[in-house]
Amino acid sequence: MAESSKYDFFMNELNSLEKQIYSYIQKNFELFEENKELKKKVKQTEQENEVLKLQLSEFEERLSRRSENNGLFSNGSVDQEEREHLRSKIDDLINKIDFHLRS
Repeated sequence: MAESSKYDFFMNELNSLEKQIYSYIQKNFELFEENKELKKKVKQTEQENEVLKLQLSEFEERLSRRSENNGLFSNGSVDQEEREHLRSKIDDLINKIDFHLRS
């Protein structure tokens, strides 16, 4: 009778270990899928960031051409202080995007 209780004890222990292993495998799979989705989001965000950087550089190029040709800022509608304020806002937005990409 002692052997059968030892056998039952070991079988219960084995079943318990099997359940724990299964639980760890499930958690590992969930984490793997979550990691894969996060990598996709990071890649997509990096691509969006590149597009935004290109658009910003195009905008700055057009802006510099207009200001050189007495365009947008030559009529006094936006003074130097406002231009600097707009530039700082744009820089802040770029920094926020970069921060989100890095985190």
